[in-house]
Amino acid sequence: MKEISQFIPELSSVCKIYSGIISGSGIACEDALTLVAFINSFPSVHNVEAVIMDLVLKVPTERMEIVLKSLHTDLDRIVTLYKDNSIYYDRRDLRFLWDKPLSYADKDIDAQQKKTQAASDELKEASNSYEMTPFNGMSKDEAAVLERRVDKLTAEYQKEKAKLQNFYAKRKRLEEERWSVPIDIFKLIYLKCHDLLPIVEKYYNKPVEKNKEQSERTDLYLSISLLASVHELCNGRQFEDMAAIDFFHAFNLHQTSKDLEVCKNEKVRVCYLIHQLSKKVDKGTRSEWIGAMLRNTGIEQEYYHSKYREPISDPPSKKNKEFVEALKEILG
Repeated sequence: MKEISQFIPELSSVCKIYSGIISGSGIACEDALTLVAFINSFPSVHNVEAVIMDLVLKVPTERMEIVLKSLHTDLDRIVTLYKDNSIYYDRRDLRFLWDKPLSYADKDIDAQQKKTQAASDELKEASNSYEMTPFNGMSKDEAAVLERRVDKLTAEYQKEKAKLQNFYAKRKRLEEERWSVPIDIFKLIYLKCHDLLPIVEKYYNKPVEKNKEQSERTDLYLSISLLASVHELCNGRQFEDMAAIDFFHAFNLHQTSKDLEVCKNEKVRVCYLIHQLSKKVDKGTRSEWIGAMLRNTGIEQEYYHSKYREPISDPPSKKNKEFVEALKEILG
């Protein structure tokens, strides 16, 4: 199989693409091609296990743990993100990303066809004139001038023709790239990672799990001082009335937290709130936090991605403008 030192960065890149889609960063043609290259060169489970066994036998334990931890972290994140958001991933046909580049390529071809045809017409006219020199009484000097003109126009035509051929080649490459992307590429990569994850877990010594009482989440995504101000702004307006401490636990995804209930006609502003607060969350856990918050508030991923910018649309409604300005004061 490919070197593990090559596979890990590739896996990390794919993990970032999966996370970026959920966090609203979008995806470009280059990202889609990264996914295609990754799935096409994905190693077999047998080969990965053979490499891991080789690491176990030859590499110091400390270095081996670093490699296995990196593999496990990214594989687990891809699997988790897809499981939690499969409907959203499965609705994305990445081939549509090529619509705009192909339309630009068509415009380039149309423009270059006109230039090439104009160069061809000029060359034909000069060539016809040159072919008639034995019959139209031209002197040798005049014929030589015309011959040089034909040579110059021939070179210009060949230059324009080469440009046109390059545009056709570019369009063909774009089409090939487009159709190289499977419709279900996110699912295909998920299945590969899902199958590989147990193999890595066989050799990776994960931290010992705490008992149920200890395992409840106590770490913070957002500070209590920040959420106290957000609670003051949103309680009874964007969210149904709840105590500040319950609000704090809910936004930090603590297991004992109460459900967040979005008030009627406030989903758009809640989407904006989640998006803005996510900027305060560590990048490594941002996409998971957004996904969890959307599930906890009953907001669909697709709705979130289409609405979270609406409060800052031009022109914003009075209520949206007031909410955005108040939240801006809190977040700084």
